[in-house]
Amino acid sequence: MKRRYTLWTAVVIAFALLAAACGGGESGDTTTTAADTTTTEATTTTVADTTTTEPLPPLVVWADANQSEAIAAVGAAFTEATGVELIVEIVDRGTLKDDVILNAPAGEGPDLFAGAHDWIGELASNGVIAPIDLGGREGDFLPNALTAMVWDGEQMGMPFVTEAMAMYYNPDLVEGAPETMEDLKTACDALDSGITCLAVPGGNDGGDAYHHQPFITAYGGHIFGLSDAGFDGSDVLLDSPETVQGIELLESLVTDGYVPSMNYGDAKNAFVNGEAAFWMTGPWELGALDDPEQNIAAPNWSVAKFPTVEGNPMRPHVGIQGFYMSAYANNAAIAQEFLLNFVATDDTMLALFNADPRGTAFLSVLDSISDNPVAATFAASAADGTFMPNIPEMGAVWGPVGDNFLLLRNGESTAADTATNAQEQVVAAIEAG
Repeated sequence: MKRRYTLWTAVVIAFALLAAACGGGESGDTTTTAADTTTTEATTTTVADTTTTEPLPPLVVWADANQSEAIAAVGAAFTEATGVELIVEIVDRGTLKDDVILNAPAGEGPDLFAGAHDWIGELASNGVIAPIDLGGREGDFLPNALTAMVWDGEQMGMPFVTEAMAMYYNPDLVEGAPETMEDLKTACDALDSGITCLAVPGGNDGGDAYHHQPFITAYGGHIFGLSDAGFDGSDVLLDSPETVQGIELLESLVTDGYVPSMNYGDAKNAFVNGEAAFWMTGPWELGALDDPEQNIAAPNWSVAKFPTVEGNPMRPHVGIQGFYMSAYANNAAIAQEFLLNFVATDDTMLALFNADPRGTAFLSVLDSISDNPVAATFAASAADGTFMPNIPEMGAVWGPVGDNFLLLRNGESTAADTATNAQEQVVAAIEAG
């Protein structure tokens, strides 16, 4: 379902035809470029063939409700500079990818759209996205965020968000953030009876592969093999010695009572009700924690990186959101001009962060929020993490890993069986296509 947010109802300015007589009766065209309207220096891109005075088609952008206002805010400047109408349509994030795949080939999709980096394999294999030329602006972005949006050697998206989990804690229950897993257990041993130690989604009746990634990586484990070329979907590592060791850590925490069996709602409620000392989840819960109507019993909170495990960092998934350009865009040059000179700016990137403060892939914004301890902590956690695999085979991971970890969390499986069964089921799902 989508809603249209039309900034202008007609093209405001048409490109002018500038002709000059040349020797032999030939004429030359003068190209017009959009102005740089912000403090960020940008590479100007030619935006139109000026051999016609016909109005250019509007630029259509699909985004979710959080992002749309910041994008629409630059519409007036964009239209004034280029003569192109900007239309921002609000599309539910849960259906956006499938809507693009279905509608773009029929000419009914967007020119640009915002989405997760792990969509890239499916989007590329369906031929609905085109490479983006960043015009030498790569240095404005976090390198791993750019890498996450590379497919088959080409930059297929422009990142703007990074997000990763960290560990919330209640300073009324524990003194500061534990640096090591042993410190965490020591702090929990001192808790009053009935207080949960570490609330981790993925138990009870809610299998959750995502929230268990820090345990998979605690001793250097991975889901897939990783090299400079990217993730290898044929190299599944869920039963590798390093991954098994991380799952054994989780098993011991479950058996010893430090990590009870909780689904996502259970874990959240335990923390906000002051009944859990620690809570493992992401920055998307900041709004709830800052809302006194949602966080009544435990308004005192802070956030820290995950504790180390025998000197090893626990590495969460790092999610990237970025802008994709449709392979069916009406005018690719116009679309790239919009991205480079109107979105990839200090002001717009900061507005996108403020609209949904999960994290940022834009270095100037990262610098501007460095004095915010919560934002800095999530950024540090993301720096420890690895970007979520962007290969199509990742789709075969979520169900089997979530289901098998759920059995472990409920005391119905051992670490060894969890690893073996998850490995076999993921490999079978990949082979089945």
